[in-house]
Amino acid sequence: MLNIQITDMTVIVAFWLAFSRWFAVMFQLPLFDNVAIPIIVKVLTALMITFAFFPMVQAQIMMDIKYVGVDSFWYLTIFETIIGLAIGFFVKSIMSIFVSAGAIITQQVGFNALHYFDPSAGGQVGPFEKLIEWTVLMMVLTSGALIPMFKGVVHSFSSVHIYNLGKMAHSPEFFIMMFKAFFVSALMLSTPMIFINIVINSVMGIVSRAVPQMNVIAVSFAINIGLGLLVFVAGSDEFFQTCFKIYTEKLGQWFQFMS
Repeated sequence: MLNIQITDMTVIVAFWLAFSRWFAVMFQLPLFDNVAIPIIVKVLTALMITFAFFPMVQAQIMMDIKYVGVDSFWYLTIFETIIGLAIGFFVKSIMSIFVSAGAIITQQVGFNALHYFDPSAGGQVGPFEKLIEWTVLMMVLTSGALIPMFKGVVHSFSSVHIYNLGKMAHSPEFFIMMFKAFFVSALMLSTPMIFINIVINSVMGIVSRAVPQMNVIAVSFAINIGLGLLVFVAGSDEFFQTCFKIYTEKLGQWFQFMS
């Protein structure tokens, strides 16, 4: 008969708190936010990561437990979960740059007339959104760019405590500049397609005046798709290199702020 005894309840609580933050972070990552991934896979992955990094963060969690007391179990759990959700949300927000750029490209090319529904994503997505999102995600996974993210989450245990949480309220400028940078980055990535669309519409406007009997709408729709695909293919190498650079820079800025 297996007899299990808990000799130190504080360590168990500390492990649970570390798991709460890691699970909240992992749940927000683009790789795990797909509803097709079973919840048990997300839980087990977060559990393994917590077990691997717990010796590095145990002392920091103990400081929070000593500050409010081990009896404040649910208060500490809520705190760790909120911090994890915040960290994961900003990491996910960085990926939204490329989804937004793909949405603009889809609209400019002319695929906005078609509605794509992805049951696993739970919303309408166009072809460029999924192509860009998953390409960037594979580049991040295969290049080791997730290592700074794990390092940043580990450092957050030593930089974000209950007793110094108020310092986050004194940094609204960072969040304003961060979301402004997200918008500018998405617009910059889709600029070539926007420019091509403006040129095509200008040329079609001139043609409609010169040849009134031509069905300009039908012609421009075909030209938009054909030329847009050619432009995207021609500039895809530079496009994805820029995407990867933006991702690593924004991720570094976020975790530098957190530490």
